[in-house]
Amino acid sequence: MRWAALILAGASILFSACAKPPIAYYWGDYSSSLYNAKKNPTPESLQDHKKVLVHIIQESNRQSLRVPPGVYAEYGYLLLKEGNTTEGMKYLDLEAQTYPESKVFVERVKVQATQPADGKESE
Repeated sequence: MRWAALILAGASILFSACAKPPIAYYWGDYSSSLYNAKKNPTPESLQDHKKVLVHIIQESNRQSLRVPPGVYAEYGYLLLKEGNTTEGMKYLDLEAQTYPESKVFVERVKVQATQPADGKESE
C-alpha cells in the first residue's frame, strides 16, 4: 500500500511537470510582420503590419487574453501618423489602461502628436 502511494505521488509529479504553462499573450505573426515593415518600408507592408496588429487585438479578445504589451500603443501611433487622431488616442489610452507602467511613455507620444509639425508648441 505504501509503495503504491509513493508510485502514484511520483507519477503525478512527473506528469504535472510535463504540462504546458498557460498562454499569457497571443502574438500572432507580429515578429515577421514588424520585420517586413522595417526591412521593406512601403505603404503596403505598413498596411499589412496594421492588419496583423488588428488581428492580434481581436484574437486576444476572442481568447480572453490580455493584448500584448505595446500592441495598442503601436496601433494607436500608426493611426496618429495617418491623421486618425481620435482613434489613435483611443488606442494609446487603452495601452495606458492595460499597462499602467506605460502611462509616461503614452503621455509623451500624445503630447508629440498634438504639437504642430514644426515641433514648436503654439502660443
